[in-house]
Amino acid sequence: MTVQTSEVAFRAEGVSKSFGGVHAVDGVTLEARAGTITAIIGPNGAGKTSLFNVLTGFDRADTGSVSLFGERIDDQAAWKIARRGLVRSFQTPVGFPLLSVWENLMVAGSDASESPFRAILGPRAWRQLERETSRRADTLLDELGLTAVKDQRLEDLTAGQTKLVDFARLLMAQPRMMLLDEPAAGVAPNGIGRLAEQVNSLRERGITLLIIDHNIQFVFEVSDYVYVMAEGRVVVSGTPEEVAVHPTVAEIYLGTAR
Repeated sequence: MTVQTSEVAFRAEGVSKSFGGVHAVDGVTLEARAGTITAIIGPNGAGKTSLFNVLTGFDRADTGSVSLFGERIDDQAAWKIARRGLVRSFQTPVGFPLLSVWENLMVAGSDASESPFRAILGPRAWRQLERETSRRADTLLDELGLTAVKDQRLEDLTAGQTKLVDFARLLMAQPRMMLLDEPAAGVAPNGIGRLAEQVNSLRERGITLLIIDHNIQFVFEVSDYVYVMAEGRVVVSGTPEEVAVHPTVAEIYLGTAR
């Protein structure tokens, strides 16, 4: 873990979202401090992914507000939020299975560089942009230990390698904050340690992280602060050490909480 800073990078206040009368997210308030890793845990159906969808603009909140570095983003589309520096992963990594790892990063880099002003660039400027994108892709592949598989198709990688490629694709956008949805899902037990190292390396880049995951050991290893959700609400919050011994958390995971 790392020392928390005083700056609040991300804040959700009173966020609610219902689907067909069911409160998937019910008055959630949480924050993530700059340069830290904040986690959200809870049983299936707790509302974690629904909350992520609202926080990143894929769904619109019924009530509440969401702010990124002090600026409201809850009224913006997902692509606009991404342009502001907040990007997310999904439970199933996205990408192009038949393209190589390197090609997937180049596509991600091209998407991140798109702008109406690019249309007026001449061939020389376009070549320069492509060289810069290529250098950034090669650097990330090296830093994430993926150089050896850069020419392999995405569909041929292990689950752990695919998750690392997903991180690299997000980093091509040069984000300020990343929301990771189940980063440890599908990763073999002997790969969790390396995954934790790579998640910590994202924080060392100065990126603020908010993650949800069912692997409690992984969450407690990497997180600075943890929120526990049940039935759409935050029921417990604190440091990993505090949450680990909280009786409500034990009740939730033993299935005795109602």
